[in-house]
Amino acid sequence: MRFLVLFLCTLLLAGFNLEAQNANTQGYEIKFQVLGIDDSYLYLQAYYGEEAYIFDSAKVKGHKAVVFKNKKKVIPTGIYTLTDRFGNEYLDLVINKDRYFAVMGLTLDRLSTTAVVSGSEENSQFIEFQKQMASAEALQEKSPHSIDNTAKMFYESMPESFLGHYVKAKYYINPALSKLDEKDTADASQQYQQLIDHYFDYYTFDDARLLRAPIYLDLRNYFFEVLPQDAKLISGKADDFLKKFKDKESYEYYTARLMSIFEHSINNMAHDQVFVELYDKHCAGKNISSIPEDLLKYYQRSVDLKRKLLPGETVPALVSYDINNNKHSSSDIDKDHIILWFWDADCDECIVETPKLNEFYKEFANYYNLEVFAVAITDDLEKWDNFCKNNELKWINVNYYMNDPNYDFIEYFDLITTPVIYLLDKNHTIITRNFPLEEIHEKLTTE
Repeated sequence: MRFLVLFLCTLLLAGFNLEAQNANTQGYEIKFQVLGIDDSYLYLQAYYGEEAYIFDSAKVKGHKAVVFKNKKKVIPTGIYTLTDRFGNEYLDLVINKDRYFAVMGLTLDRLSTTAVVSGSEENSQFIEFQKQMASAEALQEKSPHSIDNTAKMFYESMPESFLGHYVKAKYYINPALSKLDEKDTADASQQYQQLIDHYFDYYTFDDARLLRAPIYLDLRNYFFEVLPQDAKLISGKADDFLKKFKDKESYEYYTARLMSIFEHSINNMAHDQVFVELYDKHCAGKNISSIPEDLLKYYQRSVDLKRKLLPGETVPALVSYDINNNKHSSSDIDKDHIILWFWDADCDECIVETPKLNEFYKEFANYYNLEVFAVAITDDLEKWDNFCKNNELKWINVNYYMNDPNYDFIEYFDLITTPVIYLLDKNHTIITRNFPLEEIHEKLTTE
């Protein structure tokens, strides 16, 4: 199937020298001639990474003509969408070689099924593709692969073009993974490794124009769900991902995206370690255009905070007071293992998890030569004390609000939520943190 059609260009705006105008990359003029447009204005929606914005607006003339025009403004290469004030999307356009062209259709509604183009072969091809996709969508229930097959055929007809790259990325055309799916007897571990190694093969990293197209790279799913949650592995894959971008703008944009998703991952030590390493390798001492200066400073402060809570870092002694106003210091604990437990008697999860930890403590504290230093983060001292007594918590119980601790535990340990658990060795060095209590035996035996 070919996606090229012949159009009667003489039907459109006779006398308009589109070929000569397209030779000039500065400025643009995109004309639409459509019957029965009810809206007063239409809009050209543009894209940048995962964001959409209005690039231009045009007044409707006589319920049938719309012209987006600017002789001096540069319209960047990318994919644009014709929309109305309600956000309805009617037609996608490609701005690449041609900046001066015209589109004619019978109605604005489902314009892509009736549109013809003058002055842009790329848009002729692209609109024909949209017509084919509309037909494929109608057949999807009877033919489940019709959309995938239509997209794949269009991509294969022009694999090295901007439109080919866009369709490949938009519809997740991934040759490596599709071949793998056909191997019904393939080993599951092999399939998983293939998924890791070829997850982003649908994206053409050396085509910077794709940054201005409605394409979603699901970074969170890949780095948080697909990859094993090992900090060294994730950090290496993040480096590999960023190194694939050949242009500075795309590299900086996706550096900012990765920094954002890892910074917003709460109480995950592996993600904190990746965040710190991303900052050190890709942000420190650099001017990243896609990260505002104030945000970069915030990242630096966040890195400084997270760095001291990574594996191998030594925790300074915590000094606080129990319900009887007796002072306790974690530095006095002389055990092979130390658990720091930050909790709140008003926290639903803490109320469930604290007794679980206590059961483990009563049964295995001697076996693992372990002590728990439990810091309550609540000013309801009576409720805290009653909970400790009712649940027979015999470990070291102190409260952040009893007198003054020797430093701000909440700030130092970045205690956004509770409970939070740290496992330390006999030297008060961090082994790990924020793991499910069901894994406590594993953590103690594999340190």
